[in-house]
Amino acid sequence: MIKITSFIWLITLILSFIINTITVKLSIPILKKINAIDFPNKRSSHSLPTPKGAGIVIMLSFIFLYYLFIEQLNIIFLFSIIILTSISFINDYKQLSAIFRIITQSLAILIVLYFWPPIKDIVIFNNFIPIWSEKILIFFSLLWFVNLFNFMDGIDGITSTQCLIISIGTIISFYLSGKTSDITLFLCAFISGASAAFLLWNWFPAKIFLGDAGSIPLGFINALLMLMLCKEGLWFVALILNSYYLSDSTYTLLKRIKMKKKPWEAHKEHIYQFPIQKGVKHSTVCKIISIHGLLLVFISIFSVLKPEPIFILSSLIITGISTLYLLYYLKNNLIINLEKK
Repeated sequence: MIKITSFIWLITLILSFIINTITVKLSIPILKKINAIDFPNKRSSHSLPTPKGAGIVIMLSFIFLYYLFIEQLNIIFLFSIIILTSISFINDYKQLSAIFRIITQSLAILIVLYFWPPIKDIVIFNNFIPIWSEKILIFFSLLWFVNLFNFMDGIDGITSTQCLIISIGTIISFYLSGKTSDITLFLCAFISGASAAFLLWNWFPAKIFLGDAGSIPLGFINALLMLMLCKEGLWFVALILNSYYLSDSTYTLLKRIKMKKKPWEAHKEHIYQFPIQKGVKHSTVCKIISIHGLLLVFISIFSVLKPEPIFILSSLIITGISTLYLLYYLKNNLIINLEKK
């Protein structure tokens, strides 16, 4: 095995980008041949039949690179990734019950929480609340994060955009705080490279979709990165980088529950989908989200460099205001500006 260093972080990034650029491209005709196609319906944001299943090749590349670069290989972690990817791929083409999917996701989460060294016996609140209640809170937070990533994967380019925001903001924050580790370097490098590669083929109009087989395990990996940030006392960075995804998905979930709709059913009610329904391009929406994401990365950097409570609070307030404005703009102003042209 090769021990991760800052130099190897760059190699991981490059290899992840090259491997996934090639394999995702090669998977397109294969998926077409086996009829692994996502046909548009009334809940879809796309209008053309599109191959779905890039998540499989991306996660296979993850397993390969993890085995290549991580010195202390942990089969438990890979087992969790394989469970999530396999069940999610099956669900892409043969709808599994929501209860069964939740059970398998819960199993994967419990495995890493109790047996994966980077977060095993993690304590975030410093005994401010009972350990048992903290573990329950962490478990349900991870479960929600995994699924919100899947819920938000509804237009071309959005998942790759969010993954780049998280991975770039996370690795910079770890580096500036002096708390990098082999696993955080590897995970951030892989996600950045794979997301950039997938974006080449998923940018509007998309030539291929990720599918649950990609969004679920990627959400899982990103959730673990957020947990690692919290473990190192950088909980505010985790909140800042994920403010938009958390806000949009949580607001939509609560709204659907209030309207007595099934939360797990596919729909077109996320705020980022509003402008799409009015004719705005997927790429336009993703560009706006990425600009906001870049702001979040800079806010994260500021909060790490100035970790005093007053600056952290200021960073969170600015994040909240900018995220609320983004939600408002996507729902109202973007559509108004389009109609004026």
